[in-house]
Amino acid sequence: MSRQLIRSGALACLGMALLACKPPEPEVRPLPASAPPTSPEAAPVAEPASPAAAAQLAAVGELRIGALFGKGPGDDAFVSAGMREAMEGDCEYYDRGTLPEGMSMMVIGERIARFDVHGEGDLSVRVDAPPAAAPPIPFGLWVGMGVAEAKQRLPAGVVVSPHAYVSPDGDYLTWTDKATQLALRLETLNGLVTSIYWGQPDAVELIEGCA
Repeated sequence: MSRQLIRSGALACLGMALLACKPPEPEVRPLPASAPPTSPEAAPVAEPASPAAAAQLAAVGELRIGALFGKGPGDDAFVSAGMREAMEGDCEYYDRGTLPEGMSMMVIGERIARFDVHGEGDLSVRVDAPPAAAPPIPFGLWVGMGVAEAKQRLPAGVVVSPHAYVSPDGDYLTWTDKATQLALRLETLNGLVTSIYWGQPDAVELIEGCA
């Protein structure tokens, strides 16, 4: 037998041995349709509010988000905070008038932009139930309640972000209803809600009101 035939036979045997030692291809199984892959960084998806909840975000009595303000009958009964003169801008805060006690209203460019309720006194004191004289707030919220209970009352999709001044002890909890283009934000400190405001999303994002 020639050397060439011996060499060819050896190479053939080596090839067969390598094939025999090659591990089997891993089996590929499609993911079940009921369990799609998810990303841990995925932002929560806001759920639409019920019609009743959306109505709470849209108005306080006859005062409606987006409505003109300043020239209608009875508008002169509201008391301005003097922000427009102090800041030489088009944003102003009002209280009194037909607003509930303890609530104020932001007006930007002659239109109602948001409603505010802020805590007074010692903000470190937990309030287990809304006081009898507390102004009505969407979703049955109140200033001084615990953050855990507030989250239970809010719709899904709340975005938590660090507070501009008291982080890490405080946060902003913001929920936006894209269907109605309305939003609500809570300010928290040491596990308690210290301020609540709601209205147009861009107005709710203002961290110092008109300032």
